[in-house]
Amino acid sequence: MRFYLTLCLLAGAVSAQTPATFAVASIKVASPDARGYSLRPLPGRLSAENVTLKQLIAEAWNVYDFQVSGGPKWVDSERFDVEAKTGQPATARKDLRVMLQSLLTEGFALKIRRETKDESVYALVTAKGGPKLEAAKDPRGDAMFRVYQRRRIEAKNVPLDHLTEVLTWLMGKPVLDRTGLEGAFDYTLEWNPDEQQLRSSEAPVEADGRLPSLDAALQQQLGLKMISRKETLDAVVIENAARPAAN
Repeated sequence: MRFYLTLCLLAGAVSAQTPATFAVASIKVASPDARGYSLRPLPGRLSAENVTLKQLIAEAWNVYDFQVSGGPKWVDSERFDVEAKTGQPATARKDLRVMLQSLLTEGFALKIRRETKDESVYALVTAKGGPKLEAAKDPRGDAMFRVYQRRRIEAKNVPLDHLTEVLTWLMGKPVLDRTGLEGAFDYTLEWNPDEQQLRSSEAPVEADGRLPSLDAALQQQLGLKMISRKETLDAVVIENAARPAAN
């Protein structure tokens, strides 16, 4: 499956003034011919194409896919399109997540429970010599985050959680930000994919021996490194889910 990644920074709205539900929302079965997927929190709305209920739950409860378990088999195979509007010009991502929780609870008759589990993870920390990230040159400007062929990242005015989300996808294991670094950054990361990365069904990426491995690139270019260790993580267990009625 081809991977389409779209991550957006949202203008912050005051949570106390934000409704707990979307003003308008629809859930439809995705086209069987659809390829790839996207899940985009945007100013004033949320748009998702060709996503599973499991992916939607992960976004709504702010966890990764592998932290969601239980439910019928179709929650991780059948795909849906979701369009939802808040009725406000700008809505913070955390508020969109609360609205998405309500939408999924009603639309899929969803019941979940929260628990914790000990998981093997990578902790992203600062390397010896300190971080080499540059603070965003225009913190009020547009955010941009692009991934090319699982070997290059271009980032502008984005926090580190964008990087950890992609590293988690690449490594097939949770990558958690433990750097303590806050704010938005501009950077480019280039590396030569190796056996440490999760295998993909996409066309093989051409090797470039001039580039370092992902681990080495993180240290040389960003002053960061990944350390493998155990941590206690939140988990979401699906206790009930039903296919949505057509709307």
